[in-house]
Amino acid sequence: MCRLLELAPAVRRAFEVRLDAEQRALWRSLTVHQLEALVALEAGPTSMHSLCDRLEISESAGTALVDRLAARNLVERQDDPDDRRVVRIAASDTAQAMVAQYQQLKRDRLATLLADLSTDDLATLVRIYESVLTGAGGAR
Repeated sequence: MCRLLELAPAVRRAFEVRLDAEQRALWRSLTVHQLEALVALEAGPTSMHSLCDRLEISESAGTALVDRLAARNLVERQDDPDDRRVVRIAASDTAQAMVAQYQQLKRDRLATLLADLSTDDLATLVRIYESVLTGAGGAR
């Protein structure tokens, strides 16, 4: 068990996306929370309440986060056609392109890390991750 605790930080770092100089310049000014918000908006516009639930932050923190992203033209607020009290948050075209590039970098990193594993080893790894997440209350 101690060895697992020792390995966990190294495994987390191994899965981190490696950015080149241009990508670092583009994303360095984004906080982790801002990037997580943009990734959360990948599925399409959502209400502020839903976004805050997804990010596990308060609505006041969510409003401040969206304000910072809106100031950078990375998100826009939209009226909800079904309920005028609700504001929906949508990623801009620029943000969508950034997220798509980031997701591709994550897929490439994962493919590189796991390239030498057999199909059986990959299936075992997925099964282990699913078991751990189930024990932790489910995957997010």
